[in-house]
Amino acid sequence: MTRAALGVAVGLIAGLLSGCGDSQPTPKPDGKPKPAVASIAHGGQLYDKFWKVSDAPEPTATHPLWATRPDQESNKRVGSDTWRCKECHAWDYRGVDGAYAQGSHKTGFAGLFPSAASAAALTASLADTHGYREAGLSDVDLESLVLFLREGLVDTTKWIDGAGAFRGDAVKGKALYMNGLGGNKSCKACHGLDGLRPPKGAPADYGDFVGLVANKNPVEFLHKLRFGHPGSKMPAAVKGTGSMQDIADLAAFAQSLPKAK
Repeated sequence: MTRAALGVAVGLIAGLLSGCGDSQPTPKPDGKPKPAVASIAHGGQLYDKFWKVSDAPEPTATHPLWATRPDQESNKRVGSDTWRCKECHAWDYRGVDGAYAQGSHKTGFAGLFPSAASAAALTASLADTHGYREAGLSDVDLESLVLFLREGLVDTTKWIDGAGAFRGDAVKGKALYMNGLGGNKSCKACHGLDGLRPPKGAPADYGDFVGLVANKNPVEFLHKLRFGHPGSKMPAAVKGTGSMQDIADLAAFAQSLPKAK
């Protein structure tokens, strides 16, 4: 069996927002967080864009396993995008059986949810088969990713209906948006009352407004609400004491906000 084929096989076997709560990562000289211990929150951000939250540099070459994707036509991305876990397995963690069943992000790769793989199998798959150790991820990074895959994945269909609407109470969600979720900083502090305020440090052409993302890509919004946006100060809801229902309530309110100025 070739290395590429072995990578696909092992990957399939694997099944493969500054907040309060657990301790915060220590900033590195380059401004990226450097966690001392593994955490699900860190793993969730690594799944999104690992080079923003680790010592690893942004990859320039296309991932070696990208050439083995079952669908060679739909997703034409190259370079660092191909190293993002979410690009193969999607924001809903279901790969070809979920949100990436069609469209420009489709690769044909299997999903990760639910993951019944052992920690050892996942570590081997991530570190060696998928090449993340060579790419620069540390032992803490790899452990965090494994924690995320084993304990952080959720059934997004439980919280988002078939039409893309969050199964939550927008009235309760408004209070969480205004006051903070589970001890974390309030959303309005950075995004404004209507979700149209660009966060501090955002580029001049910023347009990823709360209402827009919540409606356009609810599964991405749910992931970033739970784990934060890599390289930003957005609190991770999983670091607070809020429940998944609280998160869904907040997201339901977010979908009521304007999508553009």
